[in-house]
Amino acid sequence: MIRSIAYLGLAELAQRWRESLLAAGVIGVTLLAVLVLSAYRRGLEDRFAYETDGYLIAQQSGSMGEFKGSRLPESVAAELASRGASLVVPQIHTIIGTSPENAILLRGIPLNSYADVEPFRIIAGRPLFMGDPARQAMIGAGLAEARNIGPGDPIAIRGRPFTVVGVFAVDTYADYQAWIALPEAQQLLGWGSDVSVYIVPAGEGLSPGDTLPGGISLAPRGQTAAALLAEWQPLFRLLGLVAVVLALAAAVALANMLWRLAWLRRRQLAVLRSLGYGRRELALYLLVQGAGISLAAFILGLSGSLLFTNLAQIQAIGLTVDPSVSAAGAGLALALAAVIALVAAAVPAWWLSRHNLLELMRSEI
Repeated sequence: MIRSIAYLGLAELAQRWRESLLAAGVIGVTLLAVLVLSAYRRGLEDRFAYETDGYLIAQQSGSMGEFKGSRLPESVAAELASRGASLVVPQIHTIIGTSPENAILLRGIPLNSYADVEPFRIIAGRPLFMGDPARQAMIGAGLAEARNIGPGDPIAIRGRPFTVVGVFAVDTYADYQAWIALPEAQQLLGWGSDVSVYIVPAGEGLSPGDTLPGGISLAPRGQTAAALLAEWQPLFRLLGLVAVVLALAAAVALANMLWRLAWLRRRQLAVLRSLGYGRRELALYLLVQGAGISLAAFILGLSGSLLFTNLAQIQAIGLTVDPSVSAAGAGLALALAAVIALVAAAVPAWWLSRHNLLELMRSEI
């Protein structure tokens, strides 16, 4: 009995395939919005994710020292050492370039200690070593892909030609950085002995929130990236609200369609009830129709999101954010499609349950 009523529901959809496809398209737009929103959030989280690793960043208070905007004198290193830091690693972090298209995240690193505080994997070539000749650079995997360059290729950094000796990966925004020797970065920028940040171990007399003379503060490494990600959250919440409104509209539209189909088949449904089919079977008849349309909508939305995210990327401050449709995002969209189907089927099912058989049989089409 359950199989036969499910077959009847699917046969009704096949007979009215134009209306079914239109309803699937309406719901598909909602699911597309959910999937694309989830994909961009996932892409941003993957790009700016930075787990706490036990290191602190000394930078100018209120600046984004891990990206740009901080400049510290050499004397800060002595101050940090006097407060108990066993390791003080100076670095330059800045953005160079004349436009977003040619911008590069530049990091100047001391070749004797940079590997102590920044774990990375070499994808191609080799890392920078002490004693390397001038104008050598390591570049992140994202930058190498964006510029289509690798070991042995030239790269222009602030108008000066450098040779790429290696391609590395960190799986954060650092994958879009170019790393060069600290003295060369200072010379390029004309900073003398100044640097952007000092990296020190936490817990050696230094804690997050500590301040130094001259408007310098200590923060956990990765806090700037987390702050940038947090700035996107209000937009995601707003778009999430829009997606909820679209889902409600889609549920209303589908409920109206199922009600219309049930109204057109009210005599047949009354006959089925007289033959022993109960309210549960008739509700299943409507639910099968709603589930069929919602499943088609999910397939349309998932296909559209995969196409859209492959064509559209966020490019800013010298890096690219690749949206990624995840299994969690797809599961959320599928769950939303199921909820829409349930809500939409419940309305005409309730309507049918309120009418007696004789009234439905006497109704004129």
